[in-house]
Amino acid sequence: MSVLKFCKKCKIYTLKDVCKLCGENTVTPHPPRFSPEDRFGKYRRKLKLEILKARGEI
Repeated sequence: MSVLKFCKKCKIYTLKDVCKLCGENTVTPHPPRFSPEDRFGKYRRKLKLEILKARGEI
């Protein structure tokens, strides 16, 4: 099964890992699945908060 990918530079969707127009790596445009039993969610939220504080966005 192929997963839809997105090139942030060209703003196009593709099935490839590398964009055919610009050669940039593509990313998955979908957020990760949510689980209320997420064992590592606490750490991800803490890291996100630290990154935002370092950038001065909070």
